[in-house]
Amino acid sequence: MNAGTAVTQAMEEERRLTLSERASRHPIAAGMLSGFLLWSSFPPLEWSWAAWLALTPLFRLVVEPTARWRVYLGAWAGGLVFWLLSLQWVRLTDATAWSAWLTMALIFSAWWPGFLALTRHAVFKLEIPLLLAAPILWVGLEHVRAFLLSGFPWYYLGHSQYRALPLIQIADVTGALGISFLIVMVNALVVDLLTLPLLSRSEKGARIRPRQAARLWIVGLALVGTLAYGGHRLANSRFTEGPRIALLQTNFEQRYKSNADPVAILTRIEALALKATSRDPKPDLIAWPETSYPYGTIAIAPELPADAFERQVRQVSDELTVAAWRDKKQKIDEYLHATTDALGVPMIVGSLRYDHGLGGLHKFNGALLYQPGSAAVQSYDKIQLVPFGEYIPLLEALPWLTVFTPYHDGYVPSLTFGRETKALDVGGHRIAVGICFEDTVPHLIRRFFAEAPDGRQPDVLLDISNDGWFHGSEELDMHLAVSVFRSVENRVPLARAVNTGISALIDGDGRILQTLPRLTEGVLQAGVPLDDRSSLYIAWGDWLGITCLAVCIGLVPAGAASRRIRSRNRTGS
Repeated sequence: MNAGTAVTQAMEEERRLTLSERASRHPIAAGMLSGFLLWSSFPPLEWSWAAWLALTPLFRLVVEPTARWRVYLGAWAGGLVFWLLSLQWVRLTDATAWSAWLTMALIFSAWWPGFLALTRHAVFKLEIPLLLAAPILWVGLEHVRAFLLSGFPWYYLGHSQYRALPLIQIADVTGALGISFLIVMVNALVVDLLTLPLLSRSEKGARIRPRQAARLWIVGLALVGTLAYGGHRLANSRFTEGPRIALLQTNFEQRYKSNADPVAILTRIEALALKATSRDPKPDLIAWPETSYPYGTIAIAPELPADAFERQVRQVSDELTVAAWRDKKQKIDEYLHATTDALGVPMIVGSLRYDHGLGGLHKFNGALLYQPGSAAVQSYDKIQLVPFGEYIPLLEALPWLTVFTPYHDGYVPSLTFGRETKALDVGGHRIAVGICFEDTVPHLIRRFFAEAPDGRQPDVLLDISNDGWFHGSEELDMHLAVSVFRSVENRVPLARAVNTGISALIDGDGRILQTLPRLTEGVLQAGVPLDDRSSLYIAWGDWLGITCLAVCIGLVPAGAASRRIRSRNRTGS
């Protein structure tokens, strides 16, 4: 054979290779392809169709018979590509955030080889079909991510489908993880069809093999059942008009917000509030974005002894006097109450909140409700704080961690975690308030409904946020996409007042009704469509994620038991 013939035959053989065979020959390229395709299914590209195929190169590495180190390197490379691209907006917050971006990407990319190892163990050692093993293990690991490192429940596979209303209605039973489960099943089916013989041939002709037919039926029924359920829920939506809410969208870059004259900030916010109240009909509620009130508010427990209060004031600043602090409190209270009275509309104000009590001084990221003609103030304090932005984990043991904060004036974030998921009462309507990323945390938002006193669940979910840290990047789109699932899971309308956007109104079906453009200043004012439906998700919570995680944990002892049984059988024979 001459050299030309050999080259021709090699090229012909390469052309005959299937996609799955190419993946097994080039595992690093296969993993990276999966990472890119998966990233493309989310904002900014939003190629939602890609999610249904994105994992097929990765899953081909699962069924590769030889467990070579390159297979795991390929999985890690895929995870790294996905997370570096997906989280690039983290680096925009500050020059020091590059390290946070890279660290998060490295940690989360380890999920992929971990998933590969568990799935290979399930497929080869326990003989569990890929169609079953892959979705269970993927969803179990997604569920873990909702709690690891204070929790990051973003970029679930299901989030890529946030605009597919018939598909995402199942979230009121399974949470967003149910859509992830379905997408992984489809990816696994594609790999099975590419790697296993589809037809068996006999004298009677070609027939679909029973196992392949069963796989097609299972996935087909799951898809049809999900869409049928979604169609039924959408057809039976019955909304009634609720309170009219004015969502103020400021457009303060974080650097401006941190250094600007507080009076200038308030002047711009007052102009937006006046614009809202000048419309007919007037709103029933005005919502300010997170921490948009620049001075902070102060609460002092009446029973707090004078000497204890003085010590707490010195914690705020060594140069501060008790008299000056009390005077500041009085001016803040007078301004907020007078503004509310002048507008004639209740306001929910995002503000830092200093709370002086017998248990010490606590500083919260709060939402405070002021109502015309009332001295009473209702408040909610943020529960899900952001590491390094609002508190520093292990600060006493590792004080050098302050270098990872986005602050450069010596400020050390030390907010206190809120404790209660209490709703605010506005004109007889109960408003559950999430602050910042809290509308992306499914188990937290569910608590507002599952733990509602007297079973009276909130009528409206309001999120106030400051996304000015991210300079109009795709973080704004992703934040909105994830929040859609809170509406479906809890069958509640969601109103979002967000600095720099994207402020939005979403109904209980997850339909985005109105938005304001990013990086603009304005008012989104509309009647909220109330939804009287409840959901199984409120009652059962993340049962799917917990079940899948339990299976993940159980694989190790199951594998050990399986090995012992096989060893005993070999010995007995």
